[in-house]
This record gives sequence, structure tokens and C-alpha cells, in this order.
Amino acid sequence: MDDVVPTLPKTDDSLLIRTAFEREETWIKAMLTATSPDDAGFHAYVQVVDDSGWDGVCWEDVRQAVTATGSQASVLFVVDEEALDPGYPILVVDLVGDKGTFRCIASEVGNVENNLNIANMDWEDFAGQVDDDGVFRGFS
Repeated sequence: MDDVVPTLPKTDDSLLIRTAFEREETWIKAMLTATSPDDAGFHAYVQVVDDSGWDGVCWEDVRQAVTATGSQASVLFVVDEEALDPGYPILVVDLVGDKGTFRCIASEVGNVENNLNIANMDWEDFAGQVDDDGVFRGFS
């Protein structure tokens, strides 16, 4: 990552950071799906970061920048190129340990964000339920 780090909002909400800027319409659909309430009315408490300064930045560098802000969120969401595929498999990044990453479809971002940030569920509850392709699609 360059020495100039794009600005991040001061928030304790999770961030949904866009790092792929090639497909605008697809990004909008992914972002709207991730931030819209589900059928039960639950929604993700996320701040959307749509700044081209993050274009092409790897998730490790995004994680480092977010943790440097002192955010209290336990999870970060990255919309990279792969997240613009059908279902919008957004990258979920652990911010409190070294548990790594997994992907979740955009419609499950609220479920993951709500439960991890209030410690209602553990990382493994979601990461342990990913499909063979590494994507969490909800509990069956």
C-alpha cells in the first residue's frame, strides 16, 4: 500500500470497504444487498467506504489501516473483485485476533456483523459453516 492511506470514518460500526472499482453497477447491487434489512428487519451496522484510494489494496493492508483507527468493531467487510461475483461473496476479516478471513454472501452481512460485534456468536460459528468454496450462505 502507498504511504498515503485514504481516510476512514471514525466509527465503532464495522466498515464495508470497496477495493474493486471496475464494475460500478455490480458494486452498487452488492452494497445495497449488504446494507438492506433482511426479512426479519435486521440490518448490518456498517459504514460504507467508497473511496478510490482503496482501489486494488489487499485485505491485509485494509485490516492494518482499520485497526490503526482504534475501531471497536470486531469484523471488517471488504468488497474486492471476487465479491462482485454472483451472490456477492464479500470478504469477512477478523479484527480482534488472527482468525483470518472467510466470505459471506451480501445478504448475510447483517447476520455476521450483528452477531460478531455483540459477541452473540463466535467467529467459528460462521467460518465453520462455509460451503466447499469458502462462502457462508446462512445456517441451514
